[in-house]
Amino acid sequence: MFKIIRQRLLAVVFLATITGLLVFAQNGTRRILQSESGTAAFESATNVPGIEVAGKSTALSAQVEISDTGGRLLLRHIDALLPVKTLTTGMKMRDEHMRKYIFRTTDGQEPDIHFTADESMCDSSGGHSFDCQVAGAMSIRGVSQAFAIRLHVKDENGNSEKFRAVGDGVVKLSSYGIPAPSQFGVKPNDEIRIRLDFTAKAKPAATADGAAR
Repeated sequence: MFKIIRQRLLAVVFLATITGLLVFAQNGTRRILQSESGTAAFESATNVPGIEVAGKSTALSAQVEISDTGGRLLLRHIDALLPVKTLTTGMKMRDEHMRKYIFRTTDGQEPDIHFTADESMCDSSGGHSFDCQVAGAMSIRGVSQAFAIRLHVKDENGNSEKFRAVGDGVVKLSSYGIPAPSQFGVKPNDEIRIRLDFTAKAKPAATADGAAR
């Protein structure tokens, strides 16, 4: 009799343990997301009232590890890259002027804009949406400075497989030792407003034999 009771207790403990592991696996699911498409836009007021300088690139790429921690999202190993040569303002002469005076180094190089962050916890804002305050470092013209951006992230289909992120931030040229360039008497302000908008999809998981599934 005691042997049967003991066996049943062990079975209950075993099932409870397995159930706990399944719940942990579900709530702590980790995904590595790779951007499918991304746009980075910028704009700045100038010293001339009513005139703004604006431009964008559709070559923003990003990768991030994302975990569901029971109603919140944990973003880790955030890495985003934007090729400088893809930024355009709609005017070829202005584009060349921008790259020369803002992005080109003294030795003639034009390093890509690079942003990295270790991790950020995102709070739910309802409807598979989350608000994230992401703090990391942004490199412009080879100079790295602290940079923070607030992202609104939405789980597009509710299964942590595809996300869309939209965020706004401000970059100060002076933080990177870049004087505001002047063209035809028009000079942008020190503060440049930027907006990021990209979608990212979970990368296929690798099997034991190295194949994706």
